[in-house]
Amino acid sequence: MSERKPVTSDTLAAVAEQIAGQPLDPDRAAAYADFAEPIYTMFEGLRALPLKNIEPAIVFHPIEDDPA
Repeated sequence: MSERKPVTSDTLAAVAEQIAGQPLDPDRAAAYADFAEPIYTMFEGLRALPLKNIEPAIVFHPIEDDPA
């Protein structure tokens, strides 16, 4: 896996304008970057954990009653 680059206000502004068609002013883009970067850093930490064959807590497996 390649090294993740930090989320920057320039990146967010470009994505907002090019993909969503919604330009962001620089102050708002900077605020979003300050908010988003710690979240992606946490995701990176979770991906580094040695977890295998573990389902997320939101997976629901109902127990069926025995029809007998």
